[in-house]
Formats: sequence, C-alpha cells, structure tokens
Amino acid sequence: MRAGEVYEWLDQGPAVLLAPCMIADPIPMEKATEFSKDPEGFLQNWPREEGWTIKLLVSGDILDVHADTLTYS
Repeated sequence: MRAGEVYEWLDQGPAVLLAPCMIADPIPMEKATEFSKDPEGFLQNWPREEGWTIKLLVSGDILDVHADTLTYS
C-alpha cells in the first residue's frame, strides 16, 4: 500500500490513500473518566493499530480507517 493508490473502503466506494496513520483502540466505558481527565496523556500509552488516512472519491470525506478494511480495486 502506498499513498496515491486507490482502494475500496468497505461499501463506501473508491478511496485514495493519503498517508499512513495510527488508530487508537476503542476506549471502554470503564476507562472514560480516566480518559476525560487527560485525553492526550491517556492516549500516549494506549494500544494503536496501523491504518490509513483516506479520501472517499464519491463524497470527498477524509477519514482514518483500519488497513484491513481496505481492498485493492
């Protein structure tokens, strides 16, 4: 995968890969209070996965998505 390539994102149609990114794992409700006190500090040590910042060609939306949700078109 390289920036500039076109992939399909789920059922949303074609998307241009803009740049790699890191996506934080979901924060469970029991950690919400801890997160709200210091979001940046909390996320520094929170697990993350590699993903991509994409631009959907149909709507123009720019999103960060997990790499495994992209398929080569």
